[in-house]
Amino acid sequence: MPEPSTIISTTLSVLSQISLFIKKYWKWIVVSLFALFLLPVVIFSIVINVLFPQVSTDDFILYKDITEETEIEWASLIAYDVVRLDNYLKDSVPEESVFDFLSIDFTEYEIVEIEEEITKIVDGEEVKETIVRKEYNIIRELEATGYEEIKELLESLDYDTSKSNMMVKNVKEFLDEINEKEEYEIEHFIFTNEEITEGFDDLHKEWFFALVEILPLIDPSSEFDPEEYIIPELIDNPDIPSIWPTSGRVTSEFGERRLTHIHKGIDIASNEGTPIKSTANGQVIAVGRSGNFGKRIMIYHGIDENGNTYVTVYAHLSKFGVKVGDNVSQGETIGYMGNTGYSTGTHLHYEVRINGVPVNPRMFLP
Repeated sequence: MPEPSTIISTTLSVLSQISLFIKKYWKWIVVSLFALFLLPVVIFSIVINVLFPQVSTDDFILYKDITEETEIEWASLIAYDVVRLDNYLKDSVPEESVFDFLSIDFTEYEIVEIEEEITKIVDGEEVKETIVRKEYNIIRELEATGYEEIKELLESLDYDTSKSNMMVKNVKEFLDEINEKEEYEIEHFIFTNEEITEGFDDLHKEWFFALVEILPLIDPSSEFDPEEYIIPELIDNPDIPSIWPTSGRVTSEFGERRLTHIHKGIDIASNEGTPIKSTANGQVIAVGRSGNFGKRIMIYHGIDENGNTYVTVYAHLSKFGVKVGDNVSQGETIGYMGNTGYSTGTHLHYEVRINGVPVNPRMFLP
């Protein structure tokens, strides 16, 4: 075993060499340590700037205005533009890209009236009568999707395609109006999140659906404060979501932290086919499949005396009992419980959104 004096001497020699090394190369050591601590911050900043949308408050408001009173969710439109443009939103024109969500099946007929003479027996005698038979000949049949195709179709129908008039809501109303005419047969529908992302690769699809979940949580345009607006007088108003949407057991509460997001509603579990009821008077604004929600219904309940808009969401359904545009009463059956979408068991996911922001449904429930 070495003598203590030898160990001390060796240790002092090593420390002396380290000291000399630090004195000689201290600048490089400081830079290296700084870079070592700074690197995670830089990587985090790069990830945020690459993956998260660089959207201002004004942009959020614009996207919400464009999708207002349509079946298109504003978060889906932002996510769509972010992903397809690889987050370079300077090139985005949301007033045009919103039409990528709209598809129109259009058929125009030439109606030819043909007179035919027929013979009928009246009171035992032959009577000749001239009737007019209509023959429908297809003169134009097409499917239009996207801004340019839809604009070209509308111009051929003498629709005013000025910027202020090229809104999905206005276009759908115009198409519904002319569809009443005998010479037209028109169907239009909104693509679901799954359908709009069919052209994306797997990575871009994952990015899109992650953004759809994240965007409402980072929305800087939302100013809703539950403490300020939710008052007891609203509870008994049938236009406010104030009854339970179904029977069953609450298995998940609002605000629970999940792996990728915070739970924005409450989950109520029961048997498949259990009736789902509208929790307030309103109008159905969306029916169909929507990402992880599976089969879902959205109902718009109007505006309260403070200017707040109310929407409820009913997800993971097995069947629908209503269609878009239906007016429903509080307590009316709108669908049936199921296990569609991203779901681990038969249940209803129920949300209340005020000014587009999910709030705890229990604040309204008896």
